[in-house]
Amino acid sequence: DEPIARRIANAQEIYDHRPSQAEAEASAPKPKRPENNAEYDQYVALVDKLRAAVTQNPDDPRGLELLAQHEQGLGNLVAAKQAQAKLVALLGDQASAQDWTRLAEMTVEAAGGLITAEGENAIVRAMTLDPHGPQARYYAGLLQIQSGRPDRAFPIWAQLLAEGPPDAPWIRPIRFIIGDLAWF
Repeated sequence: DEPIARRIANAQEIYDHRPSQAEAEASAPKPKRPENNAEYDQYVALVDKLRAAVTQNPDDPRGLELLAQHEQGLGNLVAAKQAQAKLVALLGDQASAQDWTRLAEMTVEAAGGLITAEGENAIVRAMTLDPHGPQARYYAGLLQIQSGRPDRAFPIWAQLLAEGPPDAPWIRPIRFIIGDLAWF
């Protein structure tokens, strides 16, 4: 029932005062580690070897890619984000939209689901390289929701729903909330 101008101003205030990536990471829930799990312990030992290999050869793109993937698999979300950021920096102009989208994903996960300015930058870079990339567009819509602008999120997400595929990981969360977005 609030006037639209006030809602837009409030949304801008929310957007302008998002926490930094470091603040969001500090307040994000920490993943639980399984205890007394031999398989998990073996996986950790293998990732330790991968960390050592990347330390020995920090300019190996494949090593950084694997490290980011496996740190994410272990729930070491900040370490995963850092490895992916190093990969993107190493690749420079050769970094693909997929590389940037992975960085966006890991940045958002490390921040506990919040899209910070750092996450937004990765989303923008991914969408600049591939404006049709569905995962980056999903995050662009999520940023609008988090910033109090469901009116901007709705068309982005409605288009993603129309494009499918129905088993894409972003379809289920969009279906869950898009009905509510239609009311704004």
